[in-house]
Amino acid sequence: MSKYKVCIIGCGDIGFLFDHGKKTDGALTHFKAFNHSGDFEVSGAAEIKKEIRDIIKREYDIPVFDDYEKMCSDISPDVIVISTNDESHFDILNKVIQYKPKLVFCEKPIALGADEVILISDIYGKAGIPLQINYTRRFLDEFHDLEKVIKEKKIGDIESVTFFYSRGLIHNASHYLDLVNWYIGETEKNLFKVSVKKGLNENDETVSFDITYGNGMEVRFIGLNPTKLTFGEVDFIGTEGRLKINYKSEIEKYRVIPNRLFKGYSSYELYDTRPIQFAKALPNAVANIYDALSKGEALKSPASNSVKIFELISRIKEKKLCQN
Repeated sequence: MSKYKVCIIGCGDIGFLFDHGKKTDGALTHFKAFNHSGDFEVSGAAEIKKEIRDIIKREYDIPVFDDYEKMCSDISPDVIVISTNDESHFDILNKVIQYKPKLVFCEKPIALGADEVILISDIYGKAGIPLQINYTRRFLDEFHDLEKVIKEKKIGDIESVTFFYSRGLIHNASHYLDLVNWYIGETEKNLFKVSVKKGLNENDETVSFDITYGNGMEVRFIGLNPTKLTFGEVDFIGTEGRLKINYKSEIEKYRVIPNRLFKGYSSYELYDTRPIQFAKALPNAVANIYDALSKGEALKSPASNSVKIFELISRIKEKKLCQN
């Protein structure tokens, strides 16, 4: 069977550059993930920066464009990948639907506002074009294993979850809001907005906030000032154990043991550490896209999940700061 044709819009960091000049297992970019798949071929790439277009022209035998609409018109791709900046996604998603691809794979977020996210999700749903969003953790086995540990209460009842993040409520915290919806649920919760810092742009602030559930569980997001420091830690505290994603992108597992010093008390003991294989996320996403196209399987990160994330983001943004 012939391969599905893929066109990539945006060949910056996650589109192309993160893998350029590297020899690593897996893939950190859409270009490498699709180019190394036996089920797809990269049939075209669009990029506004000439220096990046020149690299692709020099190293790969594929058409390269400075105009993504001309690329889509000339090639009629089966799959369109959108890996441009956050602000551009809504406009591009509105335009590429006219080329009737079989599927669109877009970097998160779909848009910067809940109304736009809902609109795009509805438009693609009515057109019958599947829309996958790159919330990376949805494509990693490690995070599906965490789901089982939490939902099967292998660390007991969750009492507290803490997320550290930076560079925008939409751009980065949305990954973790997706985990909240996925692992803990979307039941009614109370929100308390604590502080606001700068994000990547004026439309995407970094917000610290707390979420409390009816059972007393607390979820806390601590927003840090924006830098290029890749820092994001998560801590799940349970009555019978603890899960932590540390600064080295490892999952630490803890169990409860008797305290060695104080009789009658207990402590957490680290017993397992597992690295998160982030370079497998995009290849796994590509495999999921192939299964969706060829076998009708469900997408792991459909646009409907983004709607749920942005419903929560809207509530956070609309909240007034807590006053002492």
